[in-house]
Amino acid sequence: MQPIHHIQPLRSYRATLVPQGVTLSDVEDLADAKLLPTVRVKAATAEQAEAHAHIATGKNVLRVERIEERAEA
Repeated sequence: MQPIHHIQPLRSYRATLVPQGVTLSDVEDLADAKLLPTVRVKAATAEQAEAHAHIATGKNVLRVERIEERAEA
């Protein structure tokens, strides 16, 4: 019997990272002001994107946002 493969499309996500030395009480305010570093990753789900960003950077991930593809004009 052959295994069943579930193919999922990859989507773009922006992961907001938490750098060392940032006070945890300030993290949300800094993220809202776009003062924290971000990384863009491709993944099938937001959970996978969070894991990929953490593995790639070694930093904790505050949030992940899906980036919608723009329609060509």
